[in-house]
Amino acid sequence: MAHERWRHHLDYLITILGSSIASGVFIKFPYFCMRNGGGAYIIVFSIFTILAAIPCVFLEMVIGQFSQGGLIKVWNLCPPFKGIGVGIVISTWLYNCYYNVIFSWFLFYAYNSFFSTLPWSHCDNPWNTPECISGVNDVNATFPNVTDNTILGGTVNFTNSSVAGMTSAEEFWKFQVLEITDGLGYLGTIRWPLAGCLVVTYVIVYLCVFKGINVSAKIVYVTVGVPYILVTVFLIRGCLLPGAMDGIYFYIYPQFQKLQEPKIWIEGCRFSLFSMGIAMGYIITLSGHNKSNNNCFRDAIVVCVVDLVSTVFVGFSFFAIVGHVAYKSGVTVEAFESSGFNLGFIVFPEILTYLPLPQLWSVLTFVTLMTLEIDSMVPTVDILMEAFVDIFPTAARRRWLVIGGILLSNFLMGLVHITQGGIYVLTLFDWYAYFPSLALYAMLECVVVGWCYGTERLEEDIAIMWGKSIPRIIMIAIRFICPVLMLIIFCYSLYSYRPPKYGDYIYRPWATGVGWMISSASILPFPVLFLWTLYKTPGNTLKEKLRQSFKPNTHWRLQSAEDTPCDVALQNVPEDEEEDEEEDEDRRKDSLL
Repeated sequence: MAHERWRHHLDYLITILGSSIASGVFIKFPYFCMRNGGGAYIIVFSIFTILAAIPCVFLEMVIGQFSQGGLIKVWNLCPPFKGIGVGIVISTWLYNCYYNVIFSWFLFYAYNSFFSTLPWSHCDNPWNTPECISGVNDVNATFPNVTDNTILGGTVNFTNSSVAGMTSAEEFWKFQVLEITDGLGYLGTIRWPLAGCLVVTYVIVYLCVFKGINVSAKIVYVTVGVPYILVTVFLIRGCLLPGAMDGIYFYIYPQFQKLQEPKIWIEGCRFSLFSMGIAMGYIITLSGHNKSNNNCFRDAIVVCVVDLVSTVFVGFSFFAIVGHVAYKSGVTVEAFESSGFNLGFIVFPEILTYLPLPQLWSVLTFVTLMTLEIDSMVPTVDILMEAFVDIFPTAARRRWLVIGGILLSNFLMGLVHITQGGIYVLTLFDWYAYFPSLALYAMLECVVVGWCYGTERLEEDIAIMWGKSIPRIIMIAIRFICPVLMLIIFCYSLYSYRPPKYGDYIYRPWATGVGWMISSASILPFPVLFLWTLYKTPGNTLKEKLRQSFKPNTHWRLQSAEDTPCDVALQNVPEDEEEDEEEDEDRRKDSLL
Protein backbone atom coordinates (compact mmCIF):
# COMPACT_ATOMS: atom_id res chain seq x y z
CA MET A 1 0.00 0.00 0.00
CA ALA A 2 1.37 3.42 -1.00
CA HIS A 3 2.53 5.69 1.79
CA GLU A 4 -0.06 8.33 2.64
CA ARG A 5 0.72 11.86 1.38
CA TRP A 6 -0.40 15.34 2.34
CA ARG A 7 -2.93 16.72 -0.12
CA HIS A 8 -1.73 20.27 0.44
CA HIS A 9 1.62 21.44 1.74
CA LEU A 10 -0.10 23.85 4.15
CA ASP A 11 -1.71 20.84 5.89
CA TYR A 12 1.76 19.67 6.84
CA LEU A 13 2.93 23.06 8.13
CA ILE A 14 -0.22 23.69 10.17
CA THR A 15 -0.05 20.22 11.75
CA ILE A 16 3.58 20.71 12.81
CA LEU A 17 2.76 24.17 14.19
CA GLY A 18 -0.12 22.73 16.19
CA SER A 19 2.05 20.03 17.73
CA SER A 20 4.80 22.53 18.58
CA ILE A 21 2.66 25.26 20.13
CA ALA A 22 0.17 23.09 22.08
CA SER A 23 -0.91 23.78 25.65
CA GLY A 24 2.70 23.85 26.85
CA VAL A 25 2.94 27.44 25.65
CA PHE A 26 0.29 28.44 28.19
CA ILE A 27 1.57 26.17 30.95
CA LYS A 28 5.37 26.43 30.65
CA PHE A 29 6.38 29.60 28.81
CA PRO A 30 4.86 32.17 31.24
CA TYR A 31 6.51 30.34 34.14
CA PHE A 32 9.95 30.43 32.51
CA CYS A 33 9.52 34.13 31.73
CA MET A 34 8.56 34.96 35.31
CA ARG A 35 11.48 33.21 36.94
CA ASN A 36 14.06 34.21 34.33
CA GLY A 37 13.66 37.95 34.06
CA GLY A 38 10.78 38.49 31.62
CA GLY A 39 12.22 40.03 28.47
CA ALA A 40 15.65 38.55 29.21
CA TYR A 41 14.22 35.07 28.74
CA ILE A 42 12.55 36.13 25.47
CA ILE A 43 15.96 37.25 24.17
CA VAL A 44 17.57 33.91 25.07
CA PHE A 45 14.63 31.94 23.67
CA SER A 46 14.86 33.85 20.38
CA ILE A 47 18.62 33.31 20.08
CA PHE A 48 18.38 29.55 20.52
CA THR A 49 15.40 29.27 18.20
CA ILE A 50 17.60 30.62 15.41
CA LEU A 51 20.87 29.03 16.49
CA ALA A 52 19.69 25.55 17.48
CA ALA A 53 16.01 24.90 16.74
CA ILE A 54 16.14 25.66 13.01
CA PRO A 55 19.08 23.28 12.30
CA CYS A 56 17.56 20.49 14.42
CA VAL A 57 14.12 20.86 12.86
CA PHE A 58 15.71 20.90 9.42
CA LEU A 59 17.66 17.73 10.21
CA GLU A 60 14.54 15.84 11.29
CA MET A 61 12.55 17.10 8.31
CA VAL A 62 15.22 15.91 5.86
CA ILE A 63 15.67 12.40 7.23
CA GLY A 64 11.92 11.97 7.72
CA GLN A 65 11.12 13.10 4.17
CA PHE A 66 13.97 11.06 2.68
CA SER A 67 12.85 7.87 4.43
CA GLN A 68 9.17 8.30 3.48
CA GLY A 69 8.35 6.35 6.63
CA GLY A 70 8.08 6.48 10.37
CA LEU A 71 10.42 6.33 13.33
CA ILE A 72 11.54 2.76 12.66
CA LYS A 73 12.20 3.03 8.94
CA VAL A 74 14.08 6.32 9.22
CA TRP A 75 16.97 4.60 11.02
CA ASN A 76 17.79 2.59 7.94
CA LEU A 77 20.25 5.46 7.50
CA CYS A 78 22.36 3.89 10.29
CA PRO A 79 20.82 0.55 11.35
CA PRO A 80 22.58 0.07 14.74
CA PHE A 81 20.74 3.15 16.01
CA LYS A 82 17.27 1.85 15.20
CA GLY A 83 16.77 1.54 18.95
CA ILE A 84 16.43 5.33 19.05
CA GLY A 85 13.24 5.07 17.02
CA VAL A 86 11.91 2.21 19.13
CA GLY A 87 12.70 4.11 22.34
CA ILE A 88 10.88 7.24 21.13
CA VAL A 89 7.85 5.13 20.16
CA ILE A 90 7.72 3.63 23.66
CA SER A 91 8.04 7.10 25.22
CA THR A 92 5.19 8.31 23.00
CA TRP A 93 2.95 5.45 24.08
CA LEU A 94 3.66 6.17 27.76
CA TYR A 95 3.07 9.87 27.11
CA ASN A 96 -0.31 9.18 25.52
CA CYS A 97 -1.41 7.13 28.51
CA TYR A 98 -1.38 10.14 30.81
CA TYR A 99 -1.47 13.16 28.49
CA ASN A 100 -5.01 12.42 27.32
CA VAL A 101 -6.08 12.46 30.98
CA ILE A 102 -5.11 16.14 31.08
CA PHE A 103 -7.55 16.80 28.22
CA SER A 104 -10.29 15.13 30.27
CA TRP A 105 -9.48 17.49 33.16
CA PHE A 106 -9.81 20.49 30.85
CA LEU A 107 -13.13 19.07 29.63
CA PHE A 108 -14.35 18.71 33.22
CA TYR A 109 -13.46 22.35 33.93
CA ALA A 110 -15.15 23.48 30.71
CA TYR A 111 -18.34 21.68 31.76
CA ASN A 112 -18.29 23.35 35.19
CA SER A 113 -17.80 26.74 33.52
CA PHE A 114 -21.46 26.74 32.41
CA PHE A 115 -22.83 27.04 35.95
CA SER A 116 -24.30 30.39 36.95
CA THR A 117 -21.50 30.75 39.50
CA LEU A 118 -18.11 29.23 38.90
CA PRO A 119 -17.78 26.48 41.55
CA TRP A 120 -14.14 27.32 42.27
CA SER A 121 -14.88 31.00 42.93
CA HIS A 122 -16.43 30.57 46.39
CA CYS A 123 -16.31 28.38 49.50
CA ASP A 124 -20.00 27.42 49.75
CA ASN A 125 -19.65 24.02 48.11
CA PRO A 126 -20.03 20.62 49.85
CA TRP A 127 -16.33 19.80 49.31
CA ASN A 128 -14.99 23.02 50.85
CA THR A 129 -13.32 23.00 54.26
CA PRO A 130 -13.79 25.55 57.07
CA GLU A 131 -10.31 26.91 56.26
CA CYS A 132 -11.23 27.62 52.62
CA ILE A 133 -10.34 31.07 51.28
CA SER A 134 -12.52 32.64 48.61
CA GLY A 135 -10.06 34.23 46.18
CA VAL A 136 -12.57 36.80 44.93
CA ASN A 137 -13.52 38.01 48.38
CA ASP A 138 -10.10 37.85 50.05
CA VAL A 139 -7.86 40.19 48.12
CA ASN A 140 -5.01 39.68 50.56
CA ALA A 141 -4.65 36.01 49.75
CA THR A 142 -1.62 35.22 47.66
CA PHE A 143 -1.59 32.76 44.83
CA PRO A 144 0.06 29.35 44.91
CA ASN A 145 3.73 29.33 44.03
CA VAL A 146 5.50 26.33 42.57
CA THR A 147 8.80 25.19 41.19
CA ASP A 148 8.46 22.61 38.44
CA ASN A 149 11.27 20.35 37.24
CA THR A 150 9.27 18.04 35.03
CA ILE A 151 8.16 18.21 31.43
CA LEU A 152 4.53 19.10 32.01
CA GLY A 153 3.32 18.71 35.57
CA GLY A 154 5.13 17.50 38.58
CA THR A 155 6.13 19.27 41.73
CA VAL A 156 3.22 21.20 43.15
CA ASN A 157 3.92 23.07 46.37
CA PHE A 158 0.80 24.76 47.66
CA THR A 159 1.87 27.75 49.72
CA ASN A 160 0.07 30.78 51.01
CA SER A 161 2.21 33.25 52.88
CA SER A 162 -0.63 35.48 54.11
CA VAL A 163 -3.18 33.10 55.61
CA ALA A 164 -3.60 29.45 56.51
CA GLY A 165 -5.69 27.15 54.36
CA MET A 166 -6.24 26.81 50.63
CA THR A 167 -8.05 28.98 48.13
CA SER A 168 -11.40 27.86 46.76
CA ALA A 169 -9.73 27.07 43.42
CA GLU A 170 -7.20 24.79 45.17
CA GLU A 171 -9.94 22.98 47.04
CA PHE A 172 -12.00 22.52 43.86
CA TRP A 173 -8.96 20.96 42.19
CA LYS A 174 -7.96 18.68 45.05
CA PHE A 175 -11.27 17.76 46.66
CA GLN A 176 -13.78 17.91 43.79
CA VAL A 177 -11.84 17.14 40.61
CA LEU A 178 -9.30 14.67 42.04
CA GLU A 179 -10.84 13.68 45.40
CA ILE A 180 -7.18 13.21 46.25
CA THR A 181 -5.96 10.51 48.64
CA ASP A 182 -3.01 10.61 51.02
CA GLY A 183 -0.51 8.98 48.68
CA LEU A 184 0.43 6.39 46.10
CA GLY A 185 -0.17 3.56 48.59
CA TYR A 186 -3.93 4.10 48.37
CA LEU A 187 -5.30 4.84 44.91
CA GLY A 188 -8.96 4.64 45.90
CA THR A 189 -11.73 4.26 43.34
CA ILE A 190 -12.11 5.54 39.80
CA ARG A 191 -13.50 9.07 39.52
CA TRP A 192 -16.43 8.25 37.28
CA PRO A 193 -17.09 11.84 36.09
CA LEU A 194 -13.47 11.93 34.90
CA ALA A 195 -13.85 8.46 33.37
CA GLY A 196 -16.74 9.81 31.31
CA CYS A 197 -14.61 12.76 30.22
CA LEU A 198 -11.80 10.35 29.32
CA VAL A 199 -14.14 8.28 27.14
CA VAL A 200 -15.21 11.46 25.32
CA THR A 201 -11.52 12.36 24.92
CA TYR A 202 -10.65 9.09 23.20
CA VAL A 203 -13.73 9.21 20.99
CA ILE A 204 -12.68 12.69 19.82
CA VAL A 205 -9.11 11.54 19.15
CA TYR A 206 -10.28 8.43 17.26
CA LEU A 207 -12.64 10.43 15.04
CA CYS A 208 -9.79 12.83 14.27
CA VAL A 209 -7.25 10.21 13.19
CA PHE A 210 -8.85 6.97 12.01
CA LYS A 211 -9.30 8.19 8.43
CA GLY A 212 -5.70 9.31 8.08
CA ILE A 213 -3.79 12.55 7.81
CA ASN A 214 -5.96 14.05 5.08
CA VAL A 215 -8.88 14.21 7.52
CA SER A 216 -6.91 15.04 10.66
CA ALA A 217 -5.13 17.85 8.81
CA LYS A 218 -8.44 19.58 8.09
CA ILE A 219 -9.42 19.31 11.76
CA VAL A 220 -6.10 20.83 12.80
CA TYR A 221 -6.96 23.98 10.79
CA VAL A 222 -9.74 24.51 13.33
CA THR A 223 -7.81 23.45 16.43
CA VAL A 224 -4.89 25.71 15.50
CA GLY A 225 -6.98 28.61 14.21
CA VAL A 226 -9.40 28.82 17.16
CA PRO A 227 -6.66 29.38 19.80
CA TYR A 228 -5.16 32.22 17.73
CA ILE A 229 -8.56 33.90 17.59
CA LEU A 230 -9.25 33.42 21.29
CA VAL A 231 -5.76 34.54 22.35
CA THR A 232 -6.27 37.70 20.30
CA VAL A 233 -9.58 38.26 22.09
CA PHE A 234 -7.85 37.73 25.46
CA LEU A 235 -5.16 40.25 24.52
CA ILE A 236 -7.59 42.94 23.36
CA ARG A 237 -9.85 42.51 26.37
CA GLY A 238 -6.90 42.32 28.76
CA CYS A 239 -5.36 45.53 27.47
CA LEU A 240 -8.60 47.39 28.23
CA LEU A 241 -8.47 46.43 31.90
CA PRO A 242 -6.62 48.44 34.59
CA GLY A 243 -3.22 47.04 35.51
CA ALA A 244 -2.71 45.23 32.20
CA MET A 245 0.22 47.43 31.23
CA ASP A 246 2.02 46.48 34.45
CA GLY A 247 1.84 42.84 33.45
CA ILE A 248 3.02 43.54 29.90
CA TYR A 249 5.84 45.73 31.19
CA PHE A 250 7.01 42.92 33.47
CA TYR A 251 6.86 40.58 30.47
CA ILE A 252 8.84 42.61 27.94
CA TYR A 253 11.28 44.50 30.20
CA PRO A 254 14.52 42.49 30.31
CA GLN A 255 16.26 42.03 33.64
CA PHE A 256 19.73 41.97 32.12
CA GLN A 257 21.38 40.74 35.31
CA LYS A 258 19.60 37.43 34.76
CA LEU A 259 21.68 36.91 31.60
CA GLN A 260 24.69 36.34 33.84
CA GLU A 261 23.08 33.17 35.23
CA PRO A 262 23.76 29.89 33.35
CA LYS A 263 20.29 28.58 34.20
CA ILE A 264 18.47 31.03 31.94
CA TRP A 265 20.59 30.00 28.95
CA ILE A 266 20.10 26.29 29.57
CA GLU A 267 16.36 26.62 30.12
CA GLY A 268 15.99 28.89 27.08
CA CYS A 269 17.85 26.42 24.90
CA ARG A 270 15.90 23.46 26.24
CA PHE A 271 12.52 25.11 25.76
CA SER A 272 13.34 26.34 22.24
CA LEU A 273 14.32 22.81 21.16
CA PHE A 274 11.74 20.70 22.91
CA SER A 275 8.84 23.08 22.24
CA MET A 276 9.47 22.13 18.60
CA GLY A 277 9.29 18.45 19.52
CA ILE A 278 12.93 17.59 18.82
CA ALA A 279 13.50 13.83 19.40
CA MET A 280 9.79 13.35 20.14
CA GLY A 281 9.00 11.92 16.72
CA TYR A 282 6.52 14.54 15.50
CA ILE A 283 8.65 16.12 12.80
CA ILE A 284 10.17 12.90 11.44
CA THR A 285 6.81 11.14 11.19
CA LEU A 286 4.88 14.07 9.72
CA SER A 287 7.70 14.83 7.24
CA GLY A 288 7.54 11.23 6.06
CA HIS A 289 4.21 12.09 4.39
CA ASN A 290 5.83 14.80 2.22
CA LYS A 291 6.69 14.52 -1.43
CA SER A 292 10.39 13.87 -1.88
CA ASN A 293 10.97 17.15 -3.73
CA ASN A 294 9.69 19.34 -0.89
CA ASN A 295 12.07 22.10 0.31
CA CYS A 296 12.70 21.27 3.98
CA PHE A 297 14.99 24.26 4.59
CA ARG A 298 12.22 26.72 3.79
CA ASP A 299 9.78 24.77 5.97
CA ALA A 300 12.16 24.66 8.94
CA ILE A 301 12.60 28.43 8.90
CA VAL A 302 8.85 29.09 8.53
CA VAL A 303 7.82 26.70 11.29
CA CYS A 304 10.44 27.88 13.80
CA VAL A 305 9.84 31.58 13.20
CA VAL A 306 6.04 31.22 13.40
CA ASP A 307 6.41 29.16 16.59
CA LEU A 308 8.64 31.86 18.10
CA VAL A 309 6.25 34.68 17.20
CA SER A 310 3.21 32.69 18.37
CA THR A 311 4.79 31.86 21.72
CA VAL A 312 5.70 35.50 22.38
CA PHE A 313 2.21 36.58 21.27
CA VAL A 314 0.56 34.18 23.73
CA GLY A 315 2.76 35.67 26.45
CA PHE A 316 1.36 39.15 25.80
CA SER A 317 -2.23 37.97 26.31
CA PHE A 318 -1.34 35.99 29.44
CA PHE A 319 0.56 38.82 31.13
CA ALA A 320 -2.08 41.42 30.21
CA ILE A 321 -4.70 39.39 32.11
CA VAL A 322 -2.33 38.59 34.97
CA GLY A 323 -1.42 42.28 35.29
CA HIS A 324 -5.09 43.16 35.76
CA VAL A 325 -5.68 40.41 38.32
CA ALA A 326 -2.53 41.43 40.22
CA TYR A 327 -3.77 45.03 40.27
CA LYS A 328 -7.23 43.99 41.44
CA SER A 329 -6.02 41.58 44.13
CA GLY A 330 -3.26 43.85 45.41
CA VAL A 331 -0.33 41.52 44.71
CA THR A 332 2.62 41.68 42.34
CA VAL A 333 2.86 39.88 39.03
CA GLU A 334 5.53 37.62 40.54
CA ALA A 335 2.86 36.10 42.81
CA PHE A 336 1.64 34.12 39.81
CA GLU A 337 4.96 32.33 39.25
CA SER A 338 3.51 28.85 38.78
CA SER A 339 3.78 26.04 36.29
CA GLY A 340 2.43 22.64 35.37
CA PHE A 341 -0.81 21.46 36.97
CA ASN A 342 -0.72 24.30 39.49
CA LEU A 343 -0.88 26.93 36.74
CA GLY A 344 -3.37 25.09 34.55
CA PHE A 345 -5.87 23.99 37.20
CA ILE A 346 -5.48 26.44 40.10
CA VAL A 347 -4.01 29.76 38.95
CA PHE A 348 -5.89 29.92 35.62
CA PRO A 349 -9.29 29.25 37.24
CA GLU A 350 -8.46 31.70 40.03
CA ILE A 351 -7.55 34.39 37.51
CA LEU A 352 -10.79 33.86 35.60
CA THR A 353 -12.90 34.67 38.66
CA TYR A 354 -11.54 38.23 38.62
CA LEU A 355 -12.66 38.98 35.05
CA PRO A 356 -15.99 40.45 33.97
CA LEU A 357 -18.34 37.66 32.80
CA PRO A 358 -16.10 34.97 34.30
CA GLN A 359 -18.19 32.08 32.90
CA LEU A 360 -17.62 33.29 29.34
CA TRP A 361 -13.88 33.69 29.81
CA SER A 362 -13.65 30.35 31.57
CA VAL A 363 -15.34 28.55 28.67
CA LEU A 364 -13.10 30.32 26.15
CA THR A 365 -9.96 29.52 28.17
CA PHE A 366 -10.63 25.81 28.51
CA VAL A 367 -11.82 25.49 24.92
CA THR A 368 -8.49 27.05 23.91
CA LEU A 369 -6.56 24.61 26.06
CA MET A 370 -8.56 21.65 24.74
CA THR A 371 -7.97 22.57 21.10
CA LEU A 372 -4.27 22.92 21.81
CA GLU A 373 -4.30 19.49 23.47
CA ILE A 374 -5.85 18.00 20.33
CA ASP A 375 -3.01 19.49 18.29
CA SER A 376 -0.60 17.44 20.41
CA MET A 377 -2.66 14.26 20.66
CA VAL A 378 -3.31 13.76 16.94
CA PRO A 379 0.37 13.58 15.84
CA THR A 380 1.27 11.19 18.68
CA VAL A 381 -1.25 8.65 17.37
CA ASP A 382 0.24 9.04 13.87
CA ILE A 383 3.70 8.38 15.36
CA LEU A 384 2.53 5.08 16.85
CA MET A 385 0.59 4.11 13.73
CA GLU A 386 3.45 4.78 11.31
CA ALA A 387 5.91 2.92 13.53
CA PHE A 388 3.55 -0.07 13.52
CA VAL A 389 3.28 0.11 9.73
CA ASP A 390 7.08 0.28 9.43
CA ILE A 391 7.23 -3.13 11.14
CA PHE A 392 4.02 -4.61 9.68
CA PRO A 393 3.38 -2.90 6.30
CA THR A 394 0.07 -4.70 5.70
CA ALA A 395 -1.37 -3.05 8.83
CA ALA A 396 -1.93 0.11 6.77
CA ARG A 397 -4.92 -1.59 5.14
CA ARG A 398 -6.63 -1.85 8.52
CA ARG A 399 -5.75 1.54 9.88
CA TRP A 400 -9.03 1.94 11.75
CA LEU A 401 -8.44 -1.31 13.64
CA VAL A 402 -4.79 -0.62 14.54
CA ILE A 403 -5.60 2.88 15.78
CA GLY A 404 -8.50 1.50 17.77
CA GLY A 405 -6.14 -0.98 19.43
CA ILE A 406 -3.57 1.72 20.21
CA LEU A 407 -6.14 4.05 21.76
CA LEU A 408 -7.79 1.21 23.70
CA SER A 409 -4.44 0.29 25.29
CA ASN A 410 -3.87 3.96 26.17
CA PHE A 411 -7.37 4.22 27.63
CA LEU A 412 -7.02 1.14 29.83
CA MET A 413 -3.68 2.37 31.15
CA GLY A 414 -5.18 5.83 31.60
CA LEU A 415 -7.87 4.57 34.00
CA VAL A 416 -5.33 4.29 36.79
CA HIS A 417 -4.57 8.01 36.36
CA ILE A 418 -8.17 9.01 37.10
CA THR A 419 -8.48 7.16 40.36
CA GLN A 420 -8.58 9.21 43.53
CA GLY A 421 -4.84 8.75 43.91
CA GLY A 422 -4.23 8.87 40.18
CA ILE A 423 -2.47 12.23 40.33
CA TYR A 424 0.43 10.51 42.08
CA VAL A 425 0.67 7.92 39.30
CA LEU A 426 0.39 10.58 36.61
CA THR A 427 3.11 12.66 38.26
CA LEU A 428 5.38 9.59 38.34
CA PHE A 429 4.79 8.94 34.63
CA ASP A 430 5.32 12.58 33.77
CA TRP A 431 8.52 12.68 35.80
CA TYR A 432 10.15 9.69 34.09
CA ALA A 433 8.49 9.08 30.68
CA TYR A 434 10.93 11.39 28.87
CA PHE A 435 13.73 11.46 31.45
CA PRO A 436 16.51 11.23 30.45
CA SER A 437 15.66 9.61 27.10
CA LEU A 438 14.48 12.83 25.43
CA ALA A 439 17.77 14.68 25.92
CA LEU A 440 19.79 11.52 25.21
CA TYR A 441 18.06 10.75 21.90
CA ALA A 442 18.17 14.39 20.81
CA MET A 443 21.92 14.36 21.30
CA LEU A 444 22.32 10.99 19.51
CA GLU A 445 20.24 12.18 16.54
CA CYS A 446 22.67 15.02 15.92
CA VAL A 447 25.74 12.82 16.44
CA VAL A 448 24.51 9.96 14.24
CA VAL A 449 23.37 12.13 11.34
CA GLY A 450 26.23 14.61 11.60
CA TRP A 451 29.08 12.14 12.09
CA CYS A 452 28.06 8.50 11.47
CA TYR A 453 25.85 9.12 8.45
CA GLY A 454 27.77 12.26 7.57
CA THR A 455 26.83 15.72 6.39
CA GLU A 456 28.26 14.85 2.95
CA ARG A 457 25.66 12.14 2.49
CA LEU A 458 23.02 14.46 3.90
CA GLU A 459 23.88 17.11 1.29
CA GLU A 460 23.67 14.45 -1.45
CA ASP A 461 20.21 13.47 -0.19
CA ILE A 462 19.12 17.09 -0.26
CA ALA A 463 20.37 17.43 -3.84
CA ILE A 464 18.41 14.31 -4.80
CA MET A 465 15.21 15.62 -3.23
CA TRP A 466 14.90 19.26 -4.23
CA GLY A 467 18.19 19.93 -6.00
CA LYS A 468 19.32 23.03 -4.12
CA SER A 469 22.20 23.65 -1.76
CA ILE A 470 21.74 25.07 1.73
CA PRO A 471 23.88 27.52 3.70
CA ARG A 472 27.07 25.95 5.02
CA ILE A 473 26.33 27.27 8.50
CA ILE A 474 23.43 24.81 8.81
CA MET A 475 25.71 21.81 8.30
CA ILE A 476 28.22 23.28 10.77
CA ALA A 477 25.41 23.67 13.29
CA ILE A 478 24.22 20.10 12.76
CA ARG A 479 27.71 18.69 13.14
CA PHE A 480 29.14 20.84 15.93
CA ILE A 481 26.80 23.37 17.58
CA CYS A 482 23.70 21.20 18.07
CA PRO A 483 25.49 18.13 19.49
CA VAL A 484 27.31 20.32 22.03
CA LEU A 485 24.09 22.06 23.08
CA MET A 486 22.29 18.73 23.36
CA LEU A 487 25.13 17.34 25.47
CA ILE A 488 24.87 20.34 27.81
CA ILE A 489 21.10 19.85 28.13
CA PHE A 490 21.56 16.12 28.76
CA CYS A 491 24.16 16.75 31.47
CA TYR A 492 22.02 19.48 33.02
CA SER A 493 18.97 17.20 33.11
CA LEU A 494 21.02 14.63 35.04
CA TYR A 495 22.50 17.30 37.32
CA SER A 496 19.12 18.88 38.09
CA TYR A 497 17.38 15.54 38.71
CA ARG A 498 15.44 15.36 41.94
CA PRO A 499 13.35 12.45 43.27
CA PRO A 500 9.67 12.85 42.41
CA LYS A 501 7.26 14.61 44.76
CA TYR A 502 3.75 16.01 44.61
CA GLY A 503 3.11 18.85 47.01
CA ASP A 504 4.27 17.68 50.41
CA TYR A 505 4.05 14.03 49.43
CA ILE A 506 7.45 12.37 49.03
CA TYR A 507 7.52 9.20 46.94
CA ARG A 508 8.84 6.11 48.70
CA PRO A 509 11.92 4.31 47.34
CA TRP A 510 9.84 1.54 45.73
CA ALA A 511 7.83 4.18 43.82
CA THR A 512 11.03 5.84 42.64
CA GLY A 513 12.17 2.41 41.50
CA VAL A 514 9.00 2.06 39.45
CA GLY A 515 9.76 5.46 37.96
CA TRP A 516 13.20 4.34 36.85
CA MET A 517 11.59 1.26 35.29
CA ILE A 518 9.36 3.61 33.28
CA SER A 519 12.45 5.56 32.24
CA SER A 520 14.37 2.39 31.35
CA ALA A 521 11.55 1.16 29.11
CA SER A 522 12.40 3.84 26.55
CA ILE A 523 16.19 3.71 27.00
CA LEU A 524 16.93 -0.04 26.93
CA PRO A 525 15.90 -0.61 23.27
CA PHE A 526 18.86 1.50 22.13
CA PRO A 527 21.75 -0.57 23.59
CA VAL A 528 19.93 -3.87 22.99
CA LEU A 529 19.28 -3.23 19.28
CA PHE A 530 22.72 -1.68 18.83
CA LEU A 531 24.45 -4.82 20.12
CA TRP A 532 22.07 -7.13 18.25
CA THR A 533 22.63 -5.35 14.92
CA LEU A 534 26.37 -5.41 15.49
CA TYR A 535 26.25 -9.14 16.27
CA LYS A 536 24.26 -9.95 13.11
CA THR A 537 26.49 -7.86 10.81
CA PRO A 538 29.06 -9.86 8.79
CA GLY A 539 32.71 -9.27 9.68
CA ASN A 540 35.71 -10.91 11.28
CA THR A 541 36.64 -8.10 13.66
CA LEU A 542 34.74 -5.55 15.70
CA LYS A 543 36.11 -2.78 13.50
CA GLU A 544 34.80 -4.48 10.34
CA LYS A 545 31.41 -5.03 11.93
CA LEU A 546 31.16 -1.40 13.02
CA ARG A 547 32.22 -0.10 9.61
CA GLN A 548 29.76 -2.35 7.77
CA SER A 549 26.81 -1.83 10.12
CA PHE A 550 27.08 1.98 10.05
CA LYS A 551 26.40 2.06 6.30
CA PRO A 552 22.84 2.93 5.20
CA ASN A 553 21.05 -0.24 4.14
CA THR A 554 19.40 -0.80 0.76
CA HIS A 555 15.93 0.18 1.98
CA TRP A 556 17.17 3.69 2.77
CA ARG A 557 18.44 4.42 -0.73
CA LEU A 558 15.67 2.61 -2.62
CA GLN A 559 12.88 4.24 -0.66
CA SER A 560 14.19 7.75 -1.28
CA ALA A 561 14.00 7.55 -5.06
CA GLU A 562 10.40 6.42 -5.43
CA ASP A 563 8.93 9.75 -6.52
CA THR A 564 12.15 11.62 -7.36
CA PRO A 565 12.77 12.44 -11.04
CA CYS A 566 14.99 9.74 -12.58
CA ASP A 567 17.62 12.07 -14.01
CA VAL A 568 18.03 13.96 -10.72
CA ALA A 569 18.23 10.77 -8.70
CA LEU A 570 20.77 9.11 -10.97
CA GLN A 571 22.97 12.19 -11.23
CA ASN A 572 23.27 12.42 -7.45
CA VAL A 573 23.81 8.77 -6.56
CA PRO A 574 27.31 8.63 -5.01
CA GLU A 575 29.87 6.25 -6.53
CA ASP A 576 31.45 3.66 -4.27
CA GLU A 577 34.26 1.34 -5.04
CA GLU A 578 33.03 -1.44 -2.80
CA GLU A 579 31.16 -4.28 -4.47
CA ASP A 580 28.12 -4.32 -2.19
CA GLU A 581 27.34 -0.64 -2.80
CA GLU A 582 27.70 -1.07 -6.56
CA GLU A 583 25.04 -3.75 -6.39
CA ASP A 584 22.80 -1.40 -4.43
CA GLU A 585 23.23 1.21 -7.17
CA ASP A 586 22.30 -1.31 -9.88
CA ARG A 587 19.15 -2.27 -8.00
CA ARG A 588 18.22 1.39 -7.67
CA LYS A 589 18.66 2.04 -11.39
CA ASP A 590 16.56 -1.02 -12.21
CA SER A 591 13.79 0.16 -9.90
CA LEU A 592 13.78 3.60 -11.50
CA LEU A 593 13.64 2.18 -15.02
